[in-house]
Amino acid sequence: MTLILISIPAFAILGSYLALIGIFGRGWKKIPYFLAEELTSSAKTVSVVVACRNEENNLPHLLRALHRQSISDFELILVNDHSTDRTGEIMQDAALHFDNIRIIQAQKQGKKAALREAIQTAKGNLIITTDADCIPTEKWVETILAFQVKNDCDLIIAPVRMTENDTFFSKIERLEFSTLIASGAGAAGSGMPVMCNGANLAFRKQSWLAAWPDINENEMSGDDIFLLLSIKKRGGKIRFLKSEDAFVSTKSAENMVAFFKQRQRWTAKSKSYNDLQIIVVAIVVLLASLIQVVLFAGSIFMPELWLTTAIYFLIKYLIDVSFLLTANDLFKTKKLLFRSFILSVFYPFYISFTALSGLIKSPKAWK
Repeated sequence: MTLILISIPAFAILGSYLALIGIFGRGWKKIPYFLAEELTSSAKTVSVVVACRNEENNLPHLLRALHRQSISDFELILVNDHSTDRTGEIMQDAALHFDNIRIIQAQKQGKKAALREAIQTAKGNLIITTDADCIPTEKWVETILAFQVKNDCDLIIAPVRMTENDTFFSKIERLEFSTLIASGAGAAGSGMPVMCNGANLAFRKQSWLAAWPDINENEMSGDDIFLLLSIKKRGGKIRFLKSEDAFVSTKSAENMVAFFKQRQRWTAKSKSYNDLQIIVVAIVVLLASLIQVVLFAGSIFMPELWLTTAIYFLIKYLIDVSFLLTANDLFKTKKLLFRSFILSVFYPFYISFTALSGLIKSPKAWK
């Protein structure tokens, strides 16, 4: 009887998870690949905005990548958010290499304030944001601009991938991060956008100005998600840009502690979300993971639960890997089946820990 009482709700939640991932998978397949054609609009209509705090080790790499862009007449705005290293000097040096660059010393503390000061004064109708530790492809600006010319979006969600180092943890982290980006893309493709990443985001300036009152300055981060939710609430057009040329690459976390702190920051801001779809997605994903943790823990004391635990794990793994195989044409993860299996073992424990700890404790700084 105990086994039945545990199994029925567990597999009911797993059914809800299957339905959710199915929605993401269908949404991903609906998104066509985009190839930029000859531009009919000048890049002078684009402003690339980068908010920086203590990025002396990363900013030079980003600047070199921006200097190599296939089109160069975009406006570049660098915002120095009270850096205490050589970030400000590097920005000043960059002024010698870009024809259309502005450097802003942020008046207020924090990434949101830095972005606001830049975007409010930007000359471009289309704003593209990235982070100082990111490296875009050479056709990044060109591809995003061409997509906007063709689709006239309020918000463009563009792809992000992590670079790998020699550690196995880095390889698993890249897969986990790709899962998040692909899920957000699939949700957008299904008409229910719930995720995006400010490391690669583009939007109409007017759409951002209309959304600013909703971008919750009380939260340390979340400028990207709050913008998405505000535009979504107003019925704005939100699309995912599926293109190899639209990628930016970002570094993996330096270690597991940095990884968990980052995920806690992401979770902490979710307490301020009031969008029904994002709440449902978060609850279903969390419950599916919590059930797996509970089944595993229960199996230690109730051996008869081992078969149920194994079946639950196998079904969830097959659900996840099926979606990842669908999206892997863009993300190109190597040894996907094996790495997905390893991720499936640890993911329920990690997501349960970061979700619950992030909801209890809110980080106080974005850097």
